[in-house]
Amino acid sequence: MFEKGQKHELQFERIVFFSDAVFAIAITLLIIEIKVPHLEHGAATPRDFLISLARLIPNFIGYFFSFLVIGAYWVGHHKVYGMIVDWNYGLIWRNVFFLMTIAFMPFASAFFSEYFTELVPLVLYALTFSLAGILEIVQFRYAYRHGLMDPDAKAEDVRLIAWRMSVLPVAGLAAIAIAVIAKPMFAGLAFMLIPVAHQIIKRKLGKTTEQEVVGT
Repeated sequence: MFEKGQKHELQFERIVFFSDAVFAIAITLLIIEIKVPHLEHGAATPRDFLISLARLIPNFIGYFFSFLVIGAYWVGHHKVYGMIVDWNYGLIWRNVFFLMTIAFMPFASAFFSEYFTELVPLVLYALTFSLAGILEIVQFRYAYRHGLMDPDAKAEDVRLIAWRMSVLPVAGLAAIAIAVIAKPMFAGLAFMLIPVAHQIIKRKLGKTTEQEVVGT
């Protein structure tokens, strides 16, 4: 029989394992959504094969970008749950809603890749990963406010994670604004600024932390 502490720890591990499984399935579905071109055996020329692959370029771009987005959310989730030492059902349900958006991302990615010049697919795609980011922040703040995080966690680490979590949802909303004002094809400019924003936040908060240490 499990002791109370062991059972509680086992339940926490189930939350993490379930989350990892959803992330793994979502990433796998990204490539499954890309269908192999059907060409006639023996009759198709090398040029036909190249043309069929060229037509899939938007799908490949969507796959690589969405893989990185889901991967970024997994890294963030990994960092957050590396700081969480306790759980309750409020945390579990917030995690469930967050994972629901992650599981929906392969469809949104495939839809946008198929119609990347249209506004509605872009809005759906950007809203999906923006909502995922918002729900991740909600989950993080809930754990922090309800004392579910490691009390020894450094304040600067908590602040850095919180700021970096905000980059993806802000980029998604910026992409929608660009698509509405200009054209959907220009929305990628907002996505390209994501790594730049991460570096700026890291350097800025790093300097702030150094100043706090010197001040003490």
